[in-house]
Amino acid sequence: MNLENPKRPLRVGIDGRVLMHYEMRGFARYTVELCRAMKEIAGRDVELISFSPEPVAREFLRLLDITPVVFKASREILWEQVELPRQLAKERIDVFHVTTNRGLPYRRVAKYVVTCHDIIDRLPQYSDGETTRGALRKRYADFISRHSADRFVTVSEFSKRDICRFHRLPPERVLVVYNGAGERFYEQLPDERIAEVGRKYGLQGEYFLFLAGFDKRKNAAALVEAFAQLPHDLPPLVLAGDHKWEFARVAELIAALGLDDRISCPEQVADEELPAIYQGAIALVHPSRYEGFGLQLVEAMASGIPVLASDVTSLPEVLGGCGLLFDPENPASIARAMERVGRDPELRKALAERGRQRARSFSWDNAARQILNLYCELLGLNREFRENHQPEATEQRR
Repeated sequence: MNLENPKRPLRVGIDGRVLMHYEMRGFARYTVELCRAMKEIAGRDVELISFSPEPVAREFLRLLDITPVVFKASREILWEQVELPRQLAKERIDVFHVTTNRGLPYRRVAKYVVTCHDIIDRLPQYSDGETTRGALRKRYADFISRHSADRFVTVSEFSKRDICRFHRLPPERVLVVYNGAGERFYEQLPDERIAEVGRKYGLQGEYFLFLAGFDKRKNAAALVEAFAQLPHDLPPLVLAGDHKWEFARVAELIAALGLDDRISCPEQVADEELPAIYQGAIALVHPSRYEGFGLQLVEAMASGIPVLASDVTSLPEVLGGCGLLFDPENPASIARAMERVGRDPELRKALAERGRQRARSFSWDNAARQILNLYCELLGLNREFRENHQPEATEQRR
């Protein structure tokens, strides 16, 4: 990117609090992939500076061309509202981007962008056990975002509608930028590598894959109930995810239904082994009740496996008719989709081919170009990064 002054690169500040502890998932994955793609596109014309009260994890520093600025404060609110704007001004930041739903300062010292992925934690059915202090902290942060953000970014048209309604924002203040799948998911791994990774997690042969957490909205219990309805000659089920939230309840259900020998629950799958885990599966089954995007769907499509997903929230939009949809509240509906794919090799092949083509429309390169264009727009710079084809926002049903 050539700025008006070629000797003055665009200085982009990133909220680095999400990068302090290494865990390549969720907000951290989004932040890393976006920053990495922006540097690949813009090179020396963009400088990325992270701001955090603790050092950025070494694993992330090895992945990113980013300059960390570390400073402390006695309280988080003082760090965010007093020290952070001082540091942004000191570092001559042009645009400060918070990638984790909230965290902007009230005082404006640069252009401010916040990526609000969804409003899941604002929905009462998914915020059980929240303390009064936590709820007040969110309300205060939401107020600041509405006041300070020059633009909101979100990850689907569905989330945009939710965010505009919840925050009472005009649609033009919210930009939809889809997430992407890394190129590593498109690389076809040798059978030996897939088998090697499978053995590490106790997996043999093909399997239906659930790759999510065990919190309430991921709906793993309904998937277990659905799997119990399937004939025993179909592949086993793998529930991969951290053993917390409702995992104990799901484990009890598996035992009660006599499915211990047909369902395995590997914990903490290494990020670098995800492509092999996907490619060893007969299909991804994603029964989530609510998603702002659903990154696993795109990664699975890129990996060349069929996707079966809930017919609610953002998931039909992301699938775009290239997978099978079911009612997440009806285990029989989930079971029918699983048996259909398990019995029909031609259907699996067709869905895999359509899905891989669909996945190419979602890329971190496209996302980074849109974000860079947004920065330039906010700064009044007459520069444009042309994007590749973007997927149509569709909510086609099965």
